[in-house]
Amino acid sequence: MRRALGWMLALTLLTGGAAACGSSSGDKASGTTVADGSDNGNGEVASSNKAVQEYCTAVDDYVDKVKAAKGDASKASALVADGQELSKKAAALGTAGLDADDLKAVQACTKKTTDALTG
Repeated sequence: MRRALGWMLALTLLTGGAAACGSSSGDKASGTTVADGSDNGNGEVASSNKAVQEYCTAVDDYVDKVKAAKGDASKASALVADGQELSKKAAALGTAGLDADDLKAVQACTKKTTDALTG
């Protein structure tokens, strides 16, 4: 059951991540001083796009919850709503005016989630 739930969440996140990779026009959201495409020191690609930063922060929180829920069915089932919310955030990135470096950052963040769910 837990493994099936993990695969369903991974599929949901991958679908949302793929939707976020679509191109869109519009201005890029303002962000912090981190340069696009730079390595943040953790082997991850950083983004100055505020929407991408918020998504990656939400991913980190979700991954922490997934790790805490391993082996606990009640905690794992509570992650469904969190996974759906994260998927909505990923889908919303499709209208955030992402450039190639932002897409790399989104992909790196999404990979952390799928690794946590399937690992």
